[in-house]
Amino acid sequence: MSAVLSEKRDHAMSPPDIPLWAVRLRTEREARLWDIPDMMRELHRLAADLPDSATLIRMIRKWEAGQHLPGPRYQLLYSRAFGTSRDRLFAQGPLPALAASATMSAGEVTRFGAWAEASDAGPATLAYYASAVTRLARDYLDQPPAPLLCAAVELARDLFALLQDGHQRLDQRRQLYATAANLCAFIAWVTGDVGRVRDAEAHARTAVVLADQADIPATRALAFSVQSKTAFWDRHQRQAAALARQGFECSPNDTMKVFLALQEADAWQELGDIPHALRALRDAERARAAITQPDELGGLFSCGMARQSNYTMTVHLRAADAGQAVAAAEQALDAYRQGEEQAYGTWAQIHIGLAHAHLIAREFEAAQAALIPVLDEPAERRLVPVVTRVLEIGDLLAQSRYRRDPYARSLREQIDNYRVAGQSTERRDT
Repeated sequence: MSAVLSEKRDHAMSPPDIPLWAVRLRTEREARLWDIPDMMRELHRLAADLPDSATLIRMIRKWEAGQHLPGPRYQLLYSRAFGTSRDRLFAQGPLPALAASATMSAGEVTRFGAWAEASDAGPATLAYYASAVTRLARDYLDQPPAPLLCAAVELARDLFALLQDGHQRLDQRRQLYATAANLCAFIAWVTGDVGRVRDAEAHARTAVVLADQADIPATRALAFSVQSKTAFWDRHQRQAAALARQGFECSPNDTMKVFLALQEADAWQELGDIPHALRALRDAERARAAITQPDELGGLFSCGMARQSNYTMTVHLRAADAGQAVAAAEQALDAYRQGEEQAYGTWAQIHIGLAHAHLIAREFEAAQAALIPVLDEPAERRLVPVVTRVLEIGDLLAQSRYRRDPYARSLREQIDNYRVAGQSTERRDT
């Protein structure tokens, strides 16, 4: 559902004396899964000299109730927090698109169709939600995360309400639980990619609970994959390896089974246990050879050869085997050249890993050539894991052994500019 239609719905549900800008402030906050204390902390993060926490919380409540308009400074802070323009947030009248639009959202039409069916979750309703989640997983390969995350949160609210308040047959309810589990898995993955680890953990746990209710192996495997990823972010690598192994054991023979083996390998290499990591890589190769069915969701949750080679490269980097790491990276890039579907995050990680491998081999010019495509990407496409790894390369180049080489020095300067450009973009967006 579009942001404009969402705003129209929320405005219609609000008391008539609440101005649109107040509705927008609440809607934008809730779309990010922030409660009011979260909003207070975000404003404090953006400006250190604001009032104390209790006072600011009271101010936020008054603003969202429409009791008075935030001053110019707070308007700028809000626009920065939400990544949108000040004019859009605080326009006093209805948006022109609202007056011109007489269309209903897909969600509204689908809910009416559900009511007209024998159950409130008949085939059309089930297909709508399942296809919406599949579309989100595919769109995430090449679109910025923020709009997709907002759409996913809104879809989750509708789906949760249907499960909580509706009446479905057992088979229909299982399908809804499976779709809700997949949606929570998607939100967990995306919130982790944008650095909101606490939200990611909550959605990953819920995905596992819903997958248990659905009792569908592919859904359960997907939930284990996301929970393994959140454990990895939290530096609980043994837990991440164990969760990936659980998912691997229950997964059907699709590319998710391959991916779960690779997640296990990644956790072991992070612990420095190369023998266990190599064993997991062999499991991934065997799983690839044994694929017998398509992926449940695909897109973000599929695992092509490029993604597999990326994880293989990471294990070889940990083993300081530059030659094998370069070979794996080149295999990944060749898969893209042959037309394999490309995900920005994986593509960037491959280039970063290739640069790292060339640094290990002291091939500084090649390292610079490998990393430049990532450094040239626009700031709005950057994901937290990608930025973190780029800055790790910068830290590596700061070591004394690299300081004298002109290519290494030039690459370090480009990484410094990459960091500064990202910070400048944040300030400019306010």
